[in-house]
Amino acid sequence: MDTVEDSQALVKKLDVRFPVLSDTEAKLTKAFGLFDPGNEIAWPAVYVIDKSGKIAWRGFLETYKERVTVDDILKAAKAAK
Repeated sequence: MDTVEDSQALVKKLDVRFPVLSDTEAKLTKAFGLFDPGNEIAWPAVYVIDKSGKIAWRGFLETYKERVTVDDILKAAKAAK
């Protein structure tokens, strides 16, 4: 839901080498059930997509104060072949 400018600044800062979406109108955020209407923010989520393009794993916590661990993401990525 960040602005395009904020997203691009983060891409540059982190040297991200994959496409990054700016969902400024929260359409995708709402479609994925990640919109927190009380705070008008997106809940953090991580998706692992398998080679066929299907969602193989979803890491989601209903609070912005916690995040899915890197270890959990790496395990899911290794399992998604």
